[in-house]
Amino acid sequence: MTTPPWGYERADCTGDHALALFLDDMERVVEHYANLNGAQLDARVFQAQAAANKLLQAYAKNARRTTAFNDQFIEIKSFVNAAGQTQLVPIFSSGLKQALVRLLNRSNQTTRH
Repeated sequence: MTTPPWGYERADCTGDHALALFLDDMERVVEHYANLNGAQLDARVFQAQAAANKLLQAYAKNARRTTAFNDQFIEIKSFVNAAGQTQLVPIFSSGLKQALVRLLNRSNQTTRH
């Protein structure tokens, strides 16, 4: 089984599509560390934070025709859901959040036509 490439490695990592790829990759990072067996929660959050930082840097460096990733940050938080399971969630900086909301709004407008 081969691991799919990271979005920032793809030739189509441009503009709004780079943001969509970033969300997919961020989900991949969060799920990996949330489901990591044997590691203490603090260690998993620390590792997830480091991976999220590297991912954001890779997108800032490699994504074309967008500045959405420049000078932004992500904070990984943990919480216990209603089922008693620990989950990790990314908290996006305001600039990155605004870019993602614009992408969502454009996506919603496109699907309404």
